[in-house]
Amino acid sequence: MSRVSPLRLCTVAGLAAGTVAAGVALAPTALAAGLPAPTAPATVEAGVGFQVTGTGCVIEEPFNWAVVGIVTDVPTQDPEDDLFGAIPHDDGSWTATVVFPAGTTGRHEIRAACGSYYGEEATEYPVVTVTVGTPSTGTPSTPTASTTSAAPTTSATGQIRGTSANSPGVASPDTGAATGDRSTPGQKVVKVLTGFKPGEVVTVTLHSTPQRVASATADASGTVRIEFTLPAGTPAGAHTLVYEGSQGTYFQEAFTVTAAAGSGAALAYTGASVALPLGLGAGALALGGGLVVLSRRRSAGAPQA
Repeated sequence: MSRVSPLRLCTVAGLAAGTVAAGVALAPTALAAGLPAPTAPATVEAGVGFQVTGTGCVIEEPFNWAVVGIVTDVPTQDPEDDLFGAIPHDDGSWTATVVFPAGTTGRHEIRAACGSYYGEEATEYPVVTVTVGTPSTGTPSTPTASTTSAAPTTSATGQIRGTSANSPGVASPDTGAATGDRSTPGQKVVKVLTGFKPGEVVTVTLHSTPQRVASATADASGTVRIEFTLPAGTPAGAHTLVYEGSQGTYFQEAFTVTAAAGSGAALAYTGASVALPLGLGAGALALGGGLVVLSRRRSAGAPQA
């Protein structure tokens, strides 16, 4: 999912007022007014992630980058579970995966705000309303040999087949929770891919020297979240990640390994990696900006049944 603890740092600290530890004041950001409403399914299931997409989140200040913070009108006891988000592409488009807690029903609101990592303000998107229902719990029919069969399974080989062998519909958007297509040995890598079969077990192999680095199971929408630590000693340069599903889905993509930084140097930016905000300074930033507005508006309105 796109719920990201680094993004929590971005939206809570980055949409607040403040300066970096070095004491360099940063100029206000320039955001286009009148952001278009995000897009989300009209009906979703409680406890199942779904995608919210938007456009127009562009930061015009140099040496700055945009973030999107998202909250729903169904708060939980854990604030981390209330926050979703994404890091937009250069053209301002973004995709985030949002989930309503199990047991949620009725019509509910989703609020999103676009702001900069260092900005003083955030611009809110129009509110999106969805209907949340419970997963189907009907009694399954008794399977028979003539009408049902188990899905065929395949074993992962770890071999590179070429991008022409990539299964249609599989994508690695590198937005939201994903840390991008490059990392440094010893760092955590998060990849979020779509287009696999629901429940498919996905095995990940890192090349050039083949190494099994992770496996994970796709959710009901075919989205799979892969997490692994890039092995120490992996040589810098161009590599390949191979994703093999247990039901025959295949996908490969390029992955770049960067040289390890010195002990006091800032780590390279890898999407939503928490290394970037930490490397830019440990200044204490006051809580404020767009998500404060979103959270207050959410808490002021009673959850809808």
